[in-house]
Amino acid sequence: MRSATLVTGGLVAGAWLAVTPPTGAAAAAGAGMTIRGQVTDATGSPVPADTVRLLKTRKVRVLGAAPDADQAIEEARARTDAEGRFSLDAAVDHAFPFWFVRFYDPATFDGVKYRLPADLDISRQVRDGATIEAGVVLKMHPDWPQVRALVEEYGAASRRGQILRSLGLPSRRTPGEEGRETWEFAKAGVTYVLEGDRVVETRRDAPRAEPAAPKNAPVAAEKVEGS
Repeated sequence: MRSATLVTGGLVAGAWLAVTPPTGAAAAAGAGMTIRGQVTDATGSPVPADTVRLLKTRKVRVLGAAPDADQAIEEARARTDAEGRFSLDAAVDHAFPFWFVRFYDPATFDGVKYRLPADLDISRQVRDGATIEAGVVLKMHPDWPQVRALVEEYGAASRRGQILRSLGLPSRRTPGEEGRETWEFAKAGVTYVLEGDRVVETRRDAPRAEPAAPKNAPVAAEKVEGS
């Protein structure tokens, strides 16, 4: 077994022991399954180029540490097509009793337009095998109407429009001297000083800490090659 395991978003060094899978599960290991579905928004429109990820999780015992920790591995991923549809193929691995479909990649998800969707638990369907239907309706971010209106006002190609589309609404807007304006984005840890449509100063600060995730929140996952 590997000497490191991903636990709630970080690597914990040291040996670990996987919780023993159910009796008889090994006989079915390696069976194939397909997960397919569609990603749409609240208006019913398809969401193309959205990343969909298949995660498998289990409890592991890390020697010298207690209690048991969660190990989450990305088994497969796909991107939605022009109609928002996707299909994932994977082998059933009964050493991992819990399976989820995650409808985003933090690096590419449009968090300015959409709320982050919850994971879809497909553990029971995985145990049953065959083809699994999965999909999600992305809810609009509550700030999106205001962001969209401002982007239309400034122009999508303008510097202000690009900043808004990338980071959302500023946490604080402060007028300054000589027509300048300061836009602070506390969550991203960046502040822009604007003069007209020109950025005259950029300040980098430590991003504001995110609120603690609830105990039942999905753990982070990373692709582990050769697992």
